[in-house]
Amino acid sequence: MATEIAAPVPLTNRHPGFVLSGEAQPKKAKASLAECSEPPQRLSINPADSDLEATKNLIGPTQFGKVYRGKICEGVSGSKTQNVIVKIWDEKSDDLVGHDDYLMVEEEEMFLTDASVVDHPNLVNLIGYCCEEQVRAVVYDLDPLDTLHNMMLKDDFNWLWRIKVALGIARLLDFLHGQNKPYLIFNIDACHIMVDQEFNPILFDFGLMSGGLIGEMSYPKQFIYMSLGYVDPFFVNRGLRGLFSDVFSYGVILVELIAKIAIDKEKLRSIRDLPDEWARSVYKPGCSLVEKSLEKDAGYHATDGPIITKLAMHCVEYHPKDRPTMKEVVEQLQSLQVFQLHGDEQKKKPFMVMH
Repeated sequence: MATEIAAPVPLTNRHPGFVLSGEAQPKKAKASLAECSEPPQRLSINPADSDLEATKNLIGPTQFGKVYRGKICEGVSGSKTQNVIVKIWDEKSDDLVGHDDYLMVEEEEMFLTDASVVDHPNLVNLIGYCCEEQVRAVVYDLDPLDTLHNMMLKDDFNWLWRIKVALGIARLLDFLHGQNKPYLIFNIDACHIMVDQEFNPILFDFGLMSGGLIGEMSYPKQFIYMSLGYVDPFFVNRGLRGLFSDVFSYGVILVELIAKIAIDKEKLRSIRDLPDEWARSVYKPGCSLVEKSLEKDAGYHATDGPIITKLAMHCVEYHPKDRPTMKEVVEQLQSLQVFQLHGDEQKKKPFMVMH
């Protein structure tokens, strides 16, 4: 029985949607859903479905395109299904002008199938990918609640879940930065992080990644800015990038999480609209930027507010030397009362750095 992946998403004006199906070459279509996770299939994409259906399945934008919900349907009747997400590169994206988006897909496939990272709990599992003339896309084994960006303002996204997400992202970055050949993400963005059904953060975009198996950043990538709203000002002014750039972007996300704010990229008018700039304008030593409604949540402890606020402010310092490493961020988060009193489930199943 062949496996068909149905994922309605808009591509261009000529192709309002598509259906994914495994090609005979170079990889054989899988016979069961259980086999779909490895190795990733090379997929062929054909137009299908309607703009209305595609819009309904849209989760949100990424720096280089959009991400959608989809389903893997097995067999003619489609009696067995698996929920997935589908990420598509938009050939009209300003950030892709002059860059080889085929290379982005290939690098992502190489990274996510590397034995040293493939089972990390905060990275997506790759099912398949497409590198055709008109379509560049990847399919992930994930049925998330939503992107972190879309959840930032939700009232039911409580303090305990927010801190769990903050620690999960920090641990992932510590892991990637701690490799023998460190990985630099360079486009960390709340829009690039999914939150799964158990409130684990899952990173799914790696368009500007360098280091590790990928090696040095390609020449065209060097002219692409970090994701809007998360840009390291030191990089902007000095042209220097490094692991400290990821720390800055993480700090912006931490400000969003604790202050219950979200970047609206369509309404950004000046630097004063950025979360880190807002935080600097109101921060005073010893204060807490935790939003008042979150202070009423179960698990919140008054001593944690000033500590996590200070940590966020250190992450968004202008000079890289004044920022903590992600290892230090993890250690400081783990010292919060919320973890001392409510436990840390991930500590029971650590993911070891492989050199």
